[in-house]
Amino acid sequence: MSSKSESELEDLQSKSVELQDNSSSDSFSNIKNGAPSHVMMASSPAESDMSELNVRKDSYVELLRGHENQTLSSVTDSTSSAVRVTINDCDGWQTTSVTLTTTALRRCKQQVLKPYSWLLTFISWKAFGRESISPNKCGWQFLNVFYPACIVALLWYTYVYEVIACQWKLNVRTDTQKTPEIVVGPAMPIFPSNGTNTTVATFTAISENGNIMINANNRTDYTILTPACEHIVTTYVIPNLLHFVAFVMGYFYFRVQENEQLYALMEKVFLQATPMLGRVTPQAQMIKKLRIFLAFGALWVVLTLGLQVLFLTVFGINRQNTTLAHTGLPWQWALFGIEMLGIMVLNSVNCAVIVNYATQCEMLIFYVKGITTRLQEKSVDLKAAMKDILTVRHSIGSLNGPMAQMTSLAVVRFSELTVIGVSILILNEDNEAKIWVYRSVFPMVWAIMVVFPLVQAARMNTVCSKFKQIALETRIFGYQNSSQLELDSFLVFVGHTRLRAKLFHIPVRASYLIGFLVLTLFILLLLFQTSSIGPASQIF
Repeated sequence: MSSKSESELEDLQSKSVELQDNSSSDSFSNIKNGAPSHVMMASSPAESDMSELNVRKDSYVELLRGHENQTLSSVTDSTSSAVRVTINDCDGWQTTSVTLTTTALRRCKQQVLKPYSWLLTFISWKAFGRESISPNKCGWQFLNVFYPACIVALLWYTYVYEVIACQWKLNVRTDTQKTPEIVVGPAMPIFPSNGTNTTVATFTAISENGNIMINANNRTDYTILTPACEHIVTTYVIPNLLHFVAFVMGYFYFRVQENEQLYALMEKVFLQATPMLGRVTPQAQMIKKLRIFLAFGALWVVLTLGLQVLFLTVFGINRQNTTLAHTGLPWQWALFGIEMLGIMVLNSVNCAVIVNYATQCEMLIFYVKGITTRLQEKSVDLKAAMKDILTVRHSIGSLNGPMAQMTSLAVVRFSELTVIGVSILILNEDNEAKIWVYRSVFPMVWAIMVVFPLVQAARMNTVCSKFKQIALETRIFGYQNSSQLELDSFLVFVGHTRLRAKLFHIPVRASYLIGFLVLTLFILLLLFQTSSIGPASQIF
């Protein structure tokens, strides 16, 4: 409705009111003078003007109604068009952000925490029936006692089997040599003590280096006597003992204490993204990364099982020493099957530790990046930023506790297997193709799990070091309306706050890792060039 039409309508209404007053006064005077009614109606001049104004008023009302209908139809057409314009209440964005964060947390719990909870249950670090209606039933209680006992027994079986079977062929002195060719010596007559003239045909098999490998009375009844395992303590006992210590620590950390540090950190990180609706996309990216970590851990466990199958393909089931060789082939296969299950449980424990540590590092990286971004945008108060930094320090301190200790124990075991595998690969003299394939794959499988947590810790320390740079910039260029005293306080606070992820109680830095890698490569190059390691005839 236009302003012009409204003003005209008001003028008409005022005139109609005046005419009504005039007509009423005239009619009153006529009645007072005693004039007849038909004379009064005919003699009132205002009635004709009144009727004319009413007609004009009705026309204007119809005109205005038509204008309103046209406006409504245009609005309806605009709302039904392809381009829709939605006007929301500006005060409702916080509720929408909280809803999106809750949805992201629920999705993360279903896609990340739930599979990880299944992994913890598989290795007995989480009790069965915790989410059931009646977790204290006798069935659940019996299962929660019997299953951990089976897991512990299976782990100890795997530890003993590795020693007896010389698992992985990790003897640097003997397992780098060529497979000996067995030469059967001439039969030597032996006169029995009973005085008869019959002789028993015996033979002795001698390897290339002169060691007696076979000694039997019949060709169809002999056993290959492989040398006993060497360096048992350093190769098998100490690494397995460290693994069992990590298992016990994880059992108390997750099952007895019921630690929920991973979920608490996840809530903290996701809630930090609520002030901006644009942070929903990084939340989705975070969930995707955590799912990749879980898939990577599962793939690594499968690789370890595949490595065991490759080892069996290369050396055969009769690779064991005399203790398992006398048990017979069916028993050897049965024992090997149990060992495969034990290896899966053993490496699942390592996977649970490494994935948890790497996941916490990744979430802290996301959290720190959010704080640094708000500081660079100057969209947060310095006091609030210092509170966030204190929260980061508390989370890193929790990460450097039992979880970092368990990760350090796992990294020690992986490092030893990697070093032994690389040494055997370098010194290997057996040119059989399948031997080279096995020796090349073996150190790579374990080196992956050595590098993964170290890289995650180094990345987190690198991101946390940006706080000092930002504090220096704010001291020089200022920050919002903060005074120099507040800027100095922020600079001193950041300088005295230690934000360092540690393994082996040593801060992990990218510069340390790169320096160690370069030094190792140069040492290997020097040893190869001087023929101190590896045969001179090879391409090394």
